[in-house]
Amino acid sequence: MSHPRKGALVAASLLTLLVLSGCSMFKGGATSRPVVANADAGAPQFPDKASATLKEGTFANIENLRKMIPGLTKPQVYDLVGPPHFSEGVFNVRQWDYIFNFRTGKGNEYLVCQYQIKYDDAMRTQTGAWDKRECADMVFPRPVAAPPPPPPPAPVVAPVAPPPPPAPRRVTLAADALFDFGKSDINSISTAGRRRLDELSREIRAVDVERVHVVGHADRIGNAATNDTLSRERAATVTSYLVRAGVPGNVVTSDGRGSREPVVQCTQSNRTALIACLAPNRRVELEITGKAEARR
Repeated sequence: MSHPRKGALVAASLLTLLVLSGCSMFKGGATSRPVVANADAGAPQFPDKASATLKEGTFANIENLRKMIPGLTKPQVYDLVGPPHFSEGVFNVRQWDYIFNFRTGKGNEYLVCQYQIKYDDAMRTQTGAWDKRECADMVFPRPVAAPPPPPPPAPVVAPVAPPPPPAPRRVTLAADALFDFGKSDINSISTAGRRRLDELSREIRAVDVERVHVVGHADRIGNAATNDTLSRERAATVTSYLVRAGVPGNVVTSDGRGSREPVVQCTQSNRTALIACLAPNRRVELEITGKAEARR
């Protein structure tokens, strides 16, 4: 055989090999979306992998697969992805099938996919199809929807400050209206004084009382020690009366301040006039602390 004829046969054999070359995913044009077996009407049927001439397939060149478009010739396809992996004939072949492997990024794990390309009457690429959706996504990943924006932070609600405790109620009782002059025992409480203490005890029992503090005061007539004793005894007597009238004993306390906290100053030289002027200093004060709500 002459060298020219031999060269022609080699060229023809190379052309035949190119005619057997494969295909990839198509991008652009009316056939840009991949076809997946059993997903679309008229989906392609893939040959049994056991019949492949290259049963283990090849690891895909994703960049080259992305260059596949409709209208490529078989030599162009061959240049991008190589020859088909099945014995599908030489002349007028309108289908090439491949086995491509894709690394998943999980160690040595990889995804095995079958790919099929069909040619039109002019033997130019027409459609490409994958046997599984995830294989097509390896070449052209589907867009991932952006996560929804996080919800706005909940408004910061300032804690509601508890209402301030009610101010203690102060009740001032004239000592002269409660006791005989210079007296402090319970028997010396006047009838009017008993009525006032009974009324006050009912008011105290009607609320959620927390504390009742009874303070006795005296005027400056007499010596300081006597006045201190008198003021303490009168406070203690009022405390005892309230407890007998039903006020809880554990909330009632008493104290005596003698003549140290006067509310009026008097300078009369006449004793009778001085005693009358100093009457406001002879007093018993009650400081009542409790909730405003009535007891239920």
